[in-house]
Amino acid sequence: MSNEMEYETVYIFRPDLTDEMTKKANDKIAEIVQRYGGRLQPLKDMGKRALAYPIAKMSRGHYFQLNFFGTGKTVEELERHLKMSEDAIRYLTVQAVHFEPYQEPAHTEHSGHHGHGHGRSHGRHQQEQEVNS
Repeated sequence: MSNEMEYETVYIFRPDLTDEMTKKANDKIAEIVQRYGGRLQPLKDMGKRALAYPIAKMSRGHYFQLNFFGTGKTVEELERHLKMSEDAIRYLTVQAVHFEPYQEPAHTEHSGHHGHGHGRSHGRHQQEQEVNS
């Protein structure tokens, strides 16, 4: 049985990297994920953006989002590489969670509630009025 899960890593590269340096660094990240059994989804380049606060005297960074399937070992090795990289200034990996779209509950005739405010809150409202009188 595989303990593979889906993860999302967002990392920020220094803004002064050339396109060639950025490609080389991203290729290395992809190679590490795959070497440790990960299956990559397409990399999302989110562009250069202002940082929330200065990091190492930098006020901007080049953001990337990488989603992949892998194990704890895959994440451990990816983060070990990012921690040692001079190109990455921040990173964060989370386990991806997918939510079902919200659907209104079906209205049934059996509920006894007809939408006229006869629920519990009515009694509480009435008590508040009595206290405030």
